[in-house]
Amino acid sequence: MTRLRAHHVVLVPAALVLVLAGGWWVARGAHAPAPAADVPRLGATSVAQLTALTDEAIRLYAAGQFPRACERFSRAWEDDPASAARRSDVARCFEGWGWDSLKRGRPEEAMLLFRQGLRQSPDASTLLRGLGLAAVHAGHADEALVPLEAAAREDTDAEVHVLLAHLYDRRDDSGRALEHLRLVLAQEPEHAAARRLLAKIEREARAEAGLAREITPHFVVKWRAAGDPEAHRALLAALATARERVVGRLGEAPRERVTVILYDAAQFQEVARVHAWVTGLFDGKIRLPIGGALPPRRDLERILVHEYGHATVHDLTRGRAPRWLHEGLAQALEGATPDPLLRVPGRPTLAGLEELIADPDAARARTGYDVALWVVHDLLDRGGMPAMRELMLRLGRGETIAAAVPAVYGLPLAQLEAQWRRVLGG
Repeated sequence: MTRLRAHHVVLVPAALVLVLAGGWWVARGAHAPAPAADVPRLGATSVAQLTALTDEAIRLYAAGQFPRACERFSRAWEDDPASAARRSDVARCFEGWGWDSLKRGRPEEAMLLFRQGLRQSPDASTLLRGLGLAAVHAGHADEALVPLEAAAREDTDAEVHVLLAHLYDRRDDSGRALEHLRLVLAQEPEHAAARRLLAKIEREARAEAGLAREITPHFVVKWRAAGDPEAHRALLAALATARERVVGRLGEAPRERVTVILYDAAQFQEVARVHAWVTGLFDGKIRLPIGGALPPRRDLERILVHEYGHATVHDLTRGRAPRWLHEGLAQALEGATPDPLLRVPGRPTLAGLEELIADPDAARARTGYDVALWVVHDLLDRGGMPAMRELMLRLGRGETIAAAVPAVYGLPLAQLEAQWRRVLGG
């Protein structure tokens, strides 16, 4: 029987809106704190110069010239170090620069800028939120927890709590995830995203009740047959082999442990809620309907290579890989070869391929998987795995597939699609 696998990627929720807060440089004259007794007062000329320097910084900030603006704000604060307002100016400037960098798809740079702002204002919840979100987008989810938890203590932003719940759920810490979701729902009982995630986690908890849990250097494994020494050794060996094969081909591995859960068939359907023909799922965790006896070693390794391939692609692309790339590459990693006589009626496109892979009809979905494998093999023939890895890294940095393909393969995506149509549509 043909084995099909569904790919469901959990995307980071839109927990924080990337906007620049305007108007924070309001006049401070009557509300500015009196200078400390041991700090000399500025002369009239110095005050005028500082005012001019701050006004110039504000104009540069408004024009989006963040480096120059932050340099001016920093100079003004250095010349008036007793001023809490000028210190705040510096923090806010780096905050705005950080959000701008994040919007432009440069999360690593944004992390540095938010940290710079936090040096001046360590408890600023907006800077803490920014640092946490930038860390998530940069693929450093482990570095996001501390600033997001600090931000959650400073204010009651529901989206920060929901994002934290997602992160803890991904780390298989359902207790902490539920804490954050219940805080949100106590304030906003109809919060749709929190209710959906709560229902998902509770559904999984019911299905996973009684499963043994084991943590290895690279995996969190949950299954019912953990008490069988022979099956235990076979599963851990198959996981190690799968990881070795994927890392050997891609040169990369997920940054965090990957959770692998083996369910009975009914439990799998309760949790995954996918079509009956689906025999494996990656949605941030690897979920498999293999709750009883393990399949033969070769079949088990092939399944695990496929799903661990999804986990690695998801990590490399920060969740931005199209489904055809996910499914085509996962099949290639497990050793599948494309049908050289494959033909597709009509004028196939990548957009159409995305829909075909997700089709509820098993035969049409199988065709989508076959075409995805064919397309990925064509790309591998053109540039090998180094080019494929570069394509994924570009997607992870926020480039679109239309921009990344010509940068890697030297041909516009439309031209490649035309070539594929000529062969597949023949």
